[in-house]
Amino acid sequence: MPSTRPPPAVWRLVAALTAAACILLACDGDTPSRSGPARSEAARAARLGKRDRTFASTDVLERACRLPIEQLIRIRRGYYRPRSEDVLIVPQYPNYAGSFDVPNHSGPWRYLQEVPLVLYGPKQIARSGRIETPATLADVYPTMGELMEVNLPPRAGKPLSEALLPHRSVPKLVVTIVWDGVGRNVLRLWPDEWPNLARIERRGTSYVKATVGSSPSITPATHSTLGSGAWPSRHHVTGIRMRRGDALVEAFDETEPSDLERTTFADEIDRALDNAPKVGFIGWSNWHLGMLGHGLAEPGGDADSAAVILLDSRVGSNASYYSLPGYVDGFPTLPDRADALDRKDGEADGRWMGHDILAETRSPAWVQFENDIVKATLAREGYGRDAVPDMLFINYKMSDYAGHWYLINSPEMRDILRAQDRALGELLHLLDNRVGDYVVALTADHGHTLPPTETGGWPVRQGEVRADVDRHFETSEGRTLVLDTTATGLFLDRGLMREMSVSDHDVAQFLNGLTLKDNWTDATLPRGYRDRGDENLLSAAFPGAMLHDVLECRRDPS
Repeated sequence: MPSTRPPPAVWRLVAALTAAACILLACDGDTPSRSGPARSEAARAARLGKRDRTFASTDVLERACRLPIEQLIRIRRGYYRPRSEDVLIVPQYPNYAGSFDVPNHSGPWRYLQEVPLVLYGPKQIARSGRIETPATLADVYPTMGELMEVNLPPRAGKPLSEALLPHRSVPKLVVTIVWDGVGRNVLRLWPDEWPNLARIERRGTSYVKATVGSSPSITPATHSTLGSGAWPSRHHVTGIRMRRGDALVEAFDETEPSDLERTTFADEIDRALDNAPKVGFIGWSNWHLGMLGHGLAEPGGDADSAAVILLDSRVGSNASYYSLPGYVDGFPTLPDRADALDRKDGEADGRWMGHDILAETRSPAWVQFENDIVKATLAREGYGRDAVPDMLFINYKMSDYAGHWYLINSPEMRDILRAQDRALGELLHLLDNRVGDYVVALTADHGHTLPPTETGGWPVRQGEVRADVDRHFETSEGRTLVLDTTATGLFLDRGLMREMSVSDHDVAQFLNGLTLKDNWTDATLPRGYRDRGDENLLSAAFPGAMLHDVLECRRDPS
């Protein structure tokens, strides 16, 4: 079968543009603008400044041991030393890594961890409504095993058995949906914009205390937990950027699944049923492959369908491991969807809320375009049309893009959330009429960060952190101790560290002393922060290799 994988240059373009909102070197703005400090921010910042936000000590263990135990547990679950950052950081809440304009969403705090987790199926799922039973993304994996009556290898998650009706048969189709970045904090901001999700919460089982369960709360790691039932410490997809040997790479680059070192429930169920089920994925990035699985890369596996939508509305895959229906690439509905959205404001100017509809993949038109592909795939591939249970995975990425580029309290986010909910309603209508016996599992991979105008938080500018490290340790010109930064840590040049006799402990201790004024290049801090210059940026920075010691001291403070 000829490869349908786009040329490497296309993938690099997709990765570069998509990661701009997530890889923090690209999120390091110098000046607050659209969402920068305003009059309301000054009042919020003043209230925040009354708290003690300075630390007398930079001691690495002492600072790390002050972190709440639940945060440390999430960090431990997300850490795998061969792939994770050398030094881990926890910005002081509500600080976050990023810029005034583009916040990041990776960390152990509750507001990023709380996500919807809803199971719905008229013939399969109990009508329990909203329940307070704790749950995590890892629990989806064993629940699917129980639902499909396949014994899966035990992992971290526990089956959500209370959601399953007794005396049921195996469903014809399970659809797993991720509303990317739509944590509970986003839903609470827009309570009237998701009536279809609210309906399946009432008529199914909704775990209102569900959390991601690990940190970093970042797309490749959390989707892999959803699919595998294991934490990143075990499945080894720890973030967008990871170590692979001596190199820093992007997770699942080239749509290649080997970064995920545990099977998914789709891998296991498909193989247990002799590859008879139809298994497919439709989404916006190779970062989401962890919820699907390995396709032909798994011994005994087959070429599951994987459709990755690209920035120009083309659809790609990797024929070495996955298949791609021929009609999906070049699917024709985007121009009509864009035109309909364009005309809603009464002007045919190709724009929505001032944004170019076709050039920017962050509008309701792209949500509808993706849903057109979903509905066509369900109908033309015959998902759920026979006695063999099928599995389909869908990621709606536009909500995450909106959270980064427009912010979660923006009218753009409202409209995109409304569009995704409308897409859910259309999908449920199709499933009711074409399948009947199905289950929908809907969740999110993380929450999103409110802008500093709402919280008084400081955006930790990672480019400046990197420069400060090199200045402090007197790195020679043209060299850097910091290979890359993420929202949760620093990758260090281990060879240069040995050459300079600098340890990861030394770097962490230096980071523990950084303040807001250290993180700003102008002489005067922005309005709302000018009396807060001595605040520490971070609650803690510590080498990942110290996690065991940190957990021990936190559990036994004596």
